[in-house]
Amino acid sequence: MPTGSSPRKPVARLRRPGELATLVPMLCGFVPTESLVVICLRGKRNRIGLTMRVDLPDAAAEADLVEQLLERLTFDGGGGAFLAVFTAGAGPGQALPRRALVDALCQGSRRRGVEVLDALLVRDGRWWSYRCDDETCCPAAGTPLDVTPSAALALVAAEQALDGRAVLDSRTALVASLAGPTGLAAAAARQRLSAASSARARRVAREGRVRVGQDALWLWRRALSAAGSPSGADEPPQELSPSGLGMLILSLHDVLVRDEILTWALEDDDALLRLLLLLARECVPPFETATCTCIAWVAHLRGDGALANVALDRALAGDPGYAMARLCRQALDAQVRPAQVRSLLAESRQVLHDVHPWTTGTEPG
Repeated sequence: MPTGSSPRKPVARLRRPGELATLVPMLCGFVPTESLVVICLRGKRNRIGLTMRVDLPDAAAEADLVEQLLERLTFDGGGGAFLAVFTAGAGPGQALPRRALVDALCQGSRRRGVEVLDALLVRDGRWWSYRCDDETCCPAAGTPLDVTPSAALALVAAEQALDGRAVLDSRTALVASLAGPTGLAAAAARQRLSAASSARARRVAREGRVRVGQDALWLWRRALSAAGSPSGADEPPQELSPSGLGMLILSLHDVLVRDEILTWALEDDDALLRLLLLLARECVPPFETATCTCIAWVAHLRGDGALANVALDRALAGDPGYAMARLCRQALDAQVRPAQVRSLLAESRQVLHDVHPWTTGTEPG
């Protein structure tokens, strides 16, 4: 089964249920626990489309969840789907756990013209099929997940490594990877950012928004150049002091600077996301909303819905009314595809440069 849709990348063909079960954490960005995962499959070649992961609901809430998932599955436009249940819970008697939930999804999908190709239970390093009880291929004791990945999965893992994506142990670990400083470090960061905010306000009053914005974009270009190098992957660029990082964070509070920088993801989303993640780890309330919103948009562009949602949670916790974050949430909920996000950013760039040509400027004199 092919994964991905970009013609510029090799196509990995997954042929066995166990390969799909192993692929799920790569798609989610973390190893799911007590979760239901629905993978939409598009076209004659069953290319992977929307991937949905939800917490397993209480039995009373299963019917509502099924309807929500079916609506999204249908909206994605694919003709097939793959389901996976990750749980340590037991089913009644010898039955697999959550069979009623899986059966409801399979039946509802069929009514909507979507074929569920397989549905698996995954736990303790093994998988079971909800749709097959043939002992020759789906033994009652389960089938071990491959310890050594197949060539197809190795290709997917290599592509993700090149994109800077890692599979974390849990969603909690994903949230922690985006968290800001705590304790004394948080107090120091808050003091730095407050000072940077005051200094920026004085500069805008003295020199004007355009000049301050031009300087900010120049600083961003330098920082991105450093972040794009291998040595810039895990630590702030050496060229930037803590106050310089604060200036980058505060510059995103200018919506024109923010919108221009977001369009840079069209050229190098790897370096931009890497730098934004570094900034997020330096942010504390109430300064993190713009940075985390930018992370969400870039993650959405890259098809990383898990990171986008975690970043939005943090952004909206800081400012529930932040328009750009709410817009990104609406785009995710409406299943706007990465290609559409790319088109939106390209259109935004053209309008921005037509109306505010200073955003295309180079190094200030």
